[in-house]
Formats: sequence, C-alpha cells, structure tokens
Amino acid sequence: QRVGLCVDRGPDMLAAVLGILKAGAAYVPLDPMFPVERLRFMAEDAQLALLVSTSALADPFGLPRQRQLLLDADAAATASQSDQRLNEDATLDPHPEDPAYVIYTSGSTGRPKGVVVPHRAVVNFLVSMAREPGLNADDVLVAVTTLSFDIAVLELQLPLTLGATVVIASRDE
Repeated sequence: QRVGLCVDRGPDMLAAVLGILKAGAAYVPLDPMFPVERLRFMAEDAQLALLVSTSALADPFGLPRQRQLLLDADAAATASQSDQRLNEDATLDPHPEDPAYVIYTSGSTGRPKGVVVPHRAVVNFLVSMAREPGLNADDVLVAVTTLSFDIAVLELQLPLTLGATVVIASRDE
C-alpha cells in the first residue's frame, strides 16, 4: 500500500514516516508547498490507499474522509488506541525489494514521475553514508530539506539508525 504524507516539517512528519514504514506501507512525500495541481497528480498517480495530513492541508487531494488520517482532527481517536505492542503475527516485516517510499522527480517531460525506492536501496544508502562521510551516536544532524527530496532519508533516518540526534528545522528557520 502507498500512503501519502502531506504535513508541515516537524516531529509529526518523522513520526508519520516511521509509522507508515512500521505498518508495512510505502510513504509518498507530498510537500505542502508544491502547487495543488502537482500534488493532486502525484496522489492520483501513486494510487494512495491513505493520506496522512492535517485538516488545513488535506482538502486539495479530494480523497474521501475514510481514506484520510488527519493528525489534528483525529488526535483524540488516535490517542485512545491501545498502546500495547502488536503481537509478532500482526507485524509486517518488509523484504529488501518491497517499496519503502515513492519519490516524484521533477519530470523532464513536464509531468512528475514516481520512482519506487525499495528498502534495500534505503539500507544500502544509510550504511554507506554512516561509513563515509561518517556519523556516530554523538553527532547531531539538522534536517533542512523537504521530505520530497531524496536526501531527506539521510537527514531523518541516518541519525536514528545510529543513536545520533536529528533536529528538524522548520521552514521559517
């Protein structure tokens, strides 16, 4: 399943990425600063099963409410869910070739093109970046790029894999 993610930069963005991956789905980053027409095209082209967003950002997608998880409007319902760990049978273990995310290129033809990035590629990228240029648990990395740019995987996920700290800069900083 593909899950669209259209949220402002911040801790909710990272939590949503991790939650989508933990659920066994692939995330589709949808930058709220992109033109509405581009966002609609990407959402339709990706055939989203669900959109994770906020009330202020979800309207342009036109998805039925039952296919939206709105972090603000659904906060009480989400908080009331059990905090018990799922049993092992209920969790989904991704395979190396399963999609981790779908990122859209600028589109040399004028139309954005979705590129499916498998877990294998993400792991290889993170392992190589941990080695060279290198990062360790004492480091702090500031995440400044849009989630719709592939380097965001490095900025957000590499520190977490090594026990380092990630600081997510807002758009205003």
